[in-house]
Amino acid sequence: MRYLTRMPLRKIALLFAIILFGASTTTLAQNRPSKSDINFLYAFGAHMKPQGGGKVVPVQTESTLHSGDRLKLFFEPKSDLNFYLLHLSSQGELTPLYPLEAKPARVAPGTQVFIPAGNQWFELDAHPGQEKFFLIAAMDRLERLEELCARHATLTNTADLQSSAAAILNEIKQLRQQYQQLTAPAEKPVRIGGSLRGQQSPASPVDPDITPLAAEVTAAGFYSRTFSIDHR
Repeated sequence: MRYLTRMPLRKIALLFAIILFGASTTTLAQNRPSKSDINFLYAFGAHMKPQGGGKVVPVQTESTLHSGDRLKLFFEPKSDLNFYLLHLSSQGELTPLYPLEAKPARVAPGTQVFIPAGNQWFELDAHPGQEKFFLIAAMDRLERLEELCARHATLTNTADLQSSAAAILNEIKQLRQQYQQLTAPAEKPVRIGGSLRGQQSPASPVDPDITPLAAEVTAAGFYSRTFSIDHR
């Protein structure tokens, strides 16, 4: 039988303090954003038609909306990154919404982007079904995705458009697999103009403000989210 030597209480206390300090330092290092992190604000809002009360609500990962409801997205990077937004209609038509034409995907920190711009809104048409929006933010430029989207914009044949849409959706799937992280990105409500996410700030009924719905996201170099809308 082996006997364990007794350690003096003073040494035990010192060892315990060192362990606690090391653990707390590790926790702080994990919680502090690194140089490889991306950081941005975004808000995706739906302006309900008068039958729905005319209110502005956040669009969730799974949402139910109706023909005539309007949609708008706000995006503001806190770090230098590339931003992409695509829409898949209930009829299977894929449309890249950002960037457009020859504009770069990179957005400088502090730049406020509204899609669509100004007082314009997307409006759900008379074709019910499932609509999807694909939001992607990345530190590195996604050149393959940009090439596919640029080519897609030049096509007119239905069969070519369908094939191109499938290629783009497959590229998004592969990007998610490539950048899949062991830990989920951090997403939290933020204050904009003194309001909290989910609270409505006074605005005109013509152009309601969606920025109070904003959330702040921090992710390890890549972030992707799909908004699926049950369009009724």
